[in-house]
Amino acid sequence: MSERTTSAPALTDDDVQALLRAVGAAGAAPGDRGRTFEELGLDSLARFEIASRIKNRYGVDVESEITAETSPAGLRDLVNSRLAGA
Repeated sequence: MSERTTSAPALTDDDVQALLRAVGAAGAAPGDRGRTFEELGLDSLARFEIASRIKNRYGVDVESEITAETSPAGLRDLVNSRLAGA
């Protein structure tokens, strides 16, 4: 009998780029993963929208943890660590 494993969906760099484009950071490039949301020009409403989309798609609530100092890479790591612990 073989074991069947399922893995939680992961937030990829491409997913983060799509989220950034969806909230108006169309100029954010893959090389911007280390820049903060503030440096990318994202205000609190854009961060709220990102958190809402993540909660709807992945079931992870990160609204209180996404700040102006959060980076796209930090967001990806936060969501994926939450998914791994779920």
